[in-house]
Amino acid sequence: MKKFTGKVAVVTGSAKGIGKAIAEKFAILGAKTVILDFDEVAGTKTAQEITKRYEESIFIQVDVSNSDELMSARKKVLASFGGIDFLIVNAGISYRHELNEISVEEWKQVIDINLNGSFYTVKAFYEEFTRNQGKIIFITSGSAITGTGGGAHYASSKAGQHGLMRTISKELGPKGVNVNAVAPRVIQTDILDQLYPTTESQRELVKKIPIGRIGQAEDIANITVFLAGPESSYIHGQIILADGGRTY
Repeated sequence: MKKFTGKVAVVTGSAKGIGKAIAEKFAILGAKTVILDFDEVAGTKTAQEITKRYEESIFIQVDVSNSDELMSARKKVLASFGGIDFLIVNAGISYRHELNEISVEEWKQVIDINLNGSFYTVKAFYEEFTRNQGKIIFITSGSAITGTGGGAHYASSKAGQHGLMRTISKELGPKGVNVNAVAPRVIQTDILDQLYPTTESQRELVKKIPIGRIGQAEDIANITVFLAGPESSYIHGQIILADGGRTY
């Protein structure tokens, strides 16, 4: 029997990129997966691919900055699978702008999706975790620690996620729920290609990473499923920085 057979993993922002790799990894290990994403085309395709190759997966279109949509998504998850064991809070956006280039509208958009969306996601599924032991894992960013990367709004939203994660870890730890965060830096995704669009810019980036390569989405997926497993039960309220040694 596979490690997560009979379990259900909900992953936000999982139509593509890191979220997709995480959902696939859970499915490979036997879990049923829920793809929560705003991108209907990519999300539907991902769910179909996972179902065909591994285990049953469903797609639910949702805007994580809309709390009502997340509450509706919860009902659909329970109707389909009856419960939830793992909640991966991954959805996010980024823009590489200096402070004076960030409009009020752009600031609000990033905060709404990255930080408010994280709160709305956990709140929507909170009762499931107060009733059942499980795992909540935030996918944040090393930008919260360094202040670099996608701009002040991005770093601020990710730092807010860390505060939210640690508060929830204090609340849910006594109930048997593990809560942690994975903080990636420099992962090969569409967002990285937007921030570093040229081969030269990515080559210069690699020079700053001691292990000499850009991280892959699977690197983050591997850490996430470790945190979801029983082997990590004593790791709680922690931020796992995944950056190839670049920060420290």
